[in-house]
Amino acid sequence: MRYHLRAIVLLSICTLAACASTSTRLADAPPAGVRVQSADPLRITTDDDYVARVNREAQRRGLHVQWINPPLRRPRN
Repeated sequence: MRYHLRAIVLLSICTLAACASTSTRLADAPPAGVRVQSADPLRITTDDDYVARVNREAQRRGLHVQWINPPLRRPRN
C-alpha cells in the first residue's frame, strides 16, 4: 500500500513540474498562416513575391513546397 501511495505522489509531482515548465511563448505567436507585417521597412523580411511565384508553379505541377529557410528580401540601399 505504501508503495502505491509513493508512486502516486511521485507521479503527481512529476506531472505538476512538467506543467509548470511549459513555455507561454507559443501562446504569443500568431496562428499558422497569418502574416505579420513588419513595422520597420528596413528590416530583412521574407521575399513573399518569390515564395508566391514558386508556390504557384509547384501547384501547377501538382507538387507541394515546404519552406525550411524561405528566401529573404534585404532592404535596398
